[in-house]
Amino acid sequence: MRDLSKFLPTADMQADFEKFQSLSPEERAMFQEERARKMESMPGEEREAFVDSTREGLRAIKNELQDVKLALELGDVANAISLSYIAKAYFGKSKNWLYQRLNGNKVNGKPAQFTEEERKRFAEALLDLSKRINETALKFA
Repeated sequence: MRDLSKFLPTADMQADFEKFQSLSPEERAMFQEERARKMESMPGEEREAFVDSTREGLRAIKNELQDVKLALELGDVANAISLSYIAKAYFGKSKNWLYQRLNGNKVNGKPAQFTEEERKRFAEALLDLSKRINETALKFA
């Protein structure tokens, strides 16, 4: 099974998720009600820690979805352009660095991801290249 610890940052969250997966729809509804009651009865600091952990997990999910979306949106365009050139010209990095982020490869035990700034820079690089390709195409028209 895939390591979900970055999405479920606490042992309690991981255990609840495992339990939730094995439940029927009716049991899931009861589980969620029980979970809500448990959260309401938590002392302030414990509730804050739970909310912070939940936010951390949601941020990780958002980042993962953005990276998957980026890879899907690139599609076969990745084969038509030089990702090596983009890595060097726009990031000052190796092609392996860019491929690691596009494919979510593990680096130092964690999946590599773009930061928000890097994601924007990548989009700007694609726009710049599309403009340059368009200008070149017009010279041949």
